[in-house]
Amino acid sequence: MGLENPQYWDMLIRRSLSRFFLLRALHERPMHGYEIGKAVRDACHGCCDPSDAMIYPALRELLEGGYIDCREERDGGRVRKVCSLTQRGLAAYEAAAAEWRKVLPHLAEAATQTQSEHRGNEKRHIPRERG
Repeated sequence: MGLENPQYWDMLIRRSLSRFFLLRALHERPMHGYEIGKAVRDACHGCCDPSDAMIYPALRELLEGGYIDCREERDGGRVRKVCSLTQRGLAAYEAAAAEWRKVLPHLAEAATQTQSEHRGNEKRHIPRERG
């Protein structure tokens, strides 16, 4: 998949946002997997809709990295793993939030700025693809 393919950028953005919103959800309170997925969907207002196939591998990676702890909790006859941020996870969330705060204004500006605005309305030569 090439960089010119919108699906490439969609996948990259969704993965990054899902991880950030996952940390944010656990910053709010401990949650089990289903709650985390719902919190991520709610927080991003539909811009990324993480599937279980995205949430659970991310949780496993965070657990292995020491960013979250999970404990088993009984809910009726059901056993659920409830996850919470560790100190390392809190530091990761705070670092991610700080970086997003720095880049978002510039990203919004760059994404809305057209080439003609940027280049003073001069025509730009774009070489043809080889093939």
